[in-house]
Amino acid sequence: MANPSRRASDYRPTIWAAGAVVYRMRDGKPEILLAHRPRYNDWSVPKGKLDRGESFKLCAEREVFEESGASGVVEQAIGTVGYVTPAGNNKVVRYWLLRAKNVKFRANAEVDKIRWMRPRKALSKASYGRDIRLIEAAILTAKDREPGTIHLIRHAHANDKAKWKKPDSIRPITKRGHEQVEGLVTRLVRTPINNILSSPMLRCEQTVDPLALRLGLVLQTTKKLRRDTAPRDMLRMIKKYRGTRTVMCSHGETIGPLIEHLAADPKVDLKGGLEWPKGSVWELTTRRGRVVKARYTPPA
Repeated sequence: MANPSRRASDYRPTIWAAGAVVYRMRDGKPEILLAHRPRYNDWSVPKGKLDRGESFKLCAEREVFEESGASGVVEQAIGTVGYVTPAGNNKVVRYWLLRAKNVKFRANAEVDKIRWMRPRKALSKASYGRDIRLIEAAILTAKDREPGTIHLIRHAHANDKAKWKKPDSIRPITKRGHEQVEGLVTRLVRTPINNILSSPMLRCEQTVDPLALRLGLVLQTTKKLRRDTAPRDMLRMIKKYRGTRTVMCSHGETIGPLIEHLAADPKVDLKGGLEWPKGSVWELTTRRGRVVKARYTPPA
């Protein structure tokens, strides 16, 4: 049966690609490589389409070398992003962080020049919002090694619990919920994501499955995101995903106590009201697996 939360555009052919944010250290500070493509007159992070039978990681290394002449050490997966091309195709790109050891650039048909820039300059020079978010993640990773982001989502609007006569585990989201899901996909699809996790309840799966499908990621269900999971257990789970950009979908009974716990911690920089309505997102920034910042985004 077709997934009702998927739009017609989701069924167009998907272009699979890979790339990397390339950096080097100068005087103890990172510099980011951006490539100029004369065809588009833009400054962007190196990337390209997979060859037949090629892995995403090998594609990233090859494309970086072909476009910029850079080779080095692939250090860490940054995440997957998606967008729609001018031709209307969904494009999904998986990115790594690559520390350059050698660079032998020659202008080619795709790239006529490259430039090394300090992070602030690279962020202002990059032509696309998705590249800006990738560079931000790469800079933190290059400096800290273990920064991370948890997008903690409360499931979208679901059928009334009091009126639902079947098992609660299969209570679905409503039309309004599907609209919230579309908003979530639009908001997160261009943000680098490594993992997508969900409570095994249908309404949670329906909330984040379209994002997983869009990015070609496997939706992982876990009982640790079910209702009434204690804050200490949620924090253990968040610590397990240190250094990653992970989406977690759970319930108000779980998210509420966690946010209240974080709000009471003076070491956590929390901004936003103590609220977690259906379809909302709390973005938790972690350092060494500990939450240091929390930001609230209302439902779409």
